[in-house]
Amino acid sequence: MRVSLVVPPFDYGRQLYGLVRRRSFQNAVPLGAINVAAYLREAGHQVQVVDAPAEGYDNDQICSAINRFVPDAIGVSATSVIYDPASALATLLKDRFDVFTFLGGTHSSLYPEWCMDDNVAWDAAVFGEGEETAVELVNALAAKKTLDGIGGVIWRDGDGGIHKNQHRAAQRDLSDTPLPAYDLLDLSRYSAPPMRVRRTPAVYMELFRGCAYAKCTYCTSGGGLKNRYRRHSPESAAEKILQIHMRYGANEIAFVDDDFVVGKDWIHDFCGELRKRGNPVSWTAYARASQVDAGVFAAMKAAGCHQVLIGMEVLDNAMLRALGKDLTVASSAEAIRAAHSADIGVIGLFMAGIPNSTPESVFTTVEHALQQEVDVAVFSLYRPPPVSEAFEALGWGSREYMESFKKQKEAVYVPAGWRDLRHVEQVFSEAYRRFYLDPRFVKRAAKRAFADPVLAKNIVKGALTLADQFRPDFRSLIARA
Repeated sequence: MRVSLVVPPFDYGRQLYGLVRRRSFQNAVPLGAINVAAYLREAGHQVQVVDAPAEGYDNDQICSAINRFVPDAIGVSATSVIYDPASALATLLKDRFDVFTFLGGTHSSLYPEWCMDDNVAWDAAVFGEGEETAVELVNALAAKKTLDGIGGVIWRDGDGGIHKNQHRAAQRDLSDTPLPAYDLLDLSRYSAPPMRVRRTPAVYMELFRGCAYAKCTYCTSGGGLKNRYRRHSPESAAEKILQIHMRYGANEIAFVDDDFVVGKDWIHDFCGELRKRGNPVSWTAYARASQVDAGVFAAMKAAGCHQVLIGMEVLDNAMLRALGKDLTVASSAEAIRAAHSADIGVIGLFMAGIPNSTPESVFTTVEHALQQEVDVAVFSLYRPPPVSEAFEALGWGSREYMESFKKQKEAVYVPAGWRDLRHVEQVFSEAYRRFYLDPRFVKRAAKRAFADPVLAKNIVKGALTLADQFRPDFRSLIARA
């Protein structure tokens, strides 16, 4: 069969952050779509990937691209953020092409029944890991068989009835999976945020499935989207990285796995395999502070890693325990020192407005981040995930969950003791101001930039993006500095 896989149009920077500068927000490689595409091609199907955000396509341009391919089925990939444009696109596609149209992505995994009830244009939706499911689904369509019994599928019969099959337990060894179909994309259109990339072209990649920890109360991996944890072997991971570099010219990889460093044997072996292949790319990854030390960071640096992202959320020991984190203020400081000793930068990820927090705890977190010399601080506003206590207390459903993502600078939850949503937003903005305008950070950043021209360029890009994000408040922020 011929299958078109489509990512619907959405301007992430403008619509989520109100950014004016088009390139402030970098396009991320649609890993879900190109993974599914690779599995489908391996099964003998012909596949097209249309990534509208990267190409700058509107719905009519998407239809033109699909029309040239003449598919037998169309799959649409959607996170919760982009479900609405995905649904609108599905209605149009069903009208224009009248072929089997199915939905995949995180939103259908969280709310499969809701998605099918929401729009009759969906002939089916995939929940859970989609690659093996998509192959079985398309194989059934090609053979003109029913979708009954295909794990991970909810589908509509000829009379409009909806049937939900059982969940699928993914079986395939990741080391045995095909290389994602990066060749179906124009890689020149992709990068990563400026403070995360040193070389281009830069692409995103995943080597793991699930989360080995999966206990954090603010994360969907700890609740509604739990997957069986597994990963590539060190050898297969390094070989795929080499192939991405050689075939597609990627010079840097930003790993998106929730927790890249699980078990010292794996990370040391992986780094050794990369070194055997001549360190073909530079790279960054997420790490949990409890899993790293000076030896791990030394191995990562020797294999091309230049930066790690560590989720610290709020640097208060009591609240870290309440969030389910295996982290303390002391262990975060130790991890940052170990990273710096290996000349690896640290992006600290923090949240404002989490349950049981106070404005003072947010500002204390900023002070700890400055003292621990976090290189880049990224603050976000707390959004209760499905199955969390805060989510249940708000009485949210699918629609409210989607709406909560529409503006990343707007608060949706007020912890006890805070005045209102506006108060949460003010503390969020103030956290950025206190960190980035603090003389200690400015001095350290200037020193690092002077010694590293690439970093200097990235700092300028990062500063422009930050200024764009807080544009309405920028003059007042400077005046109060």
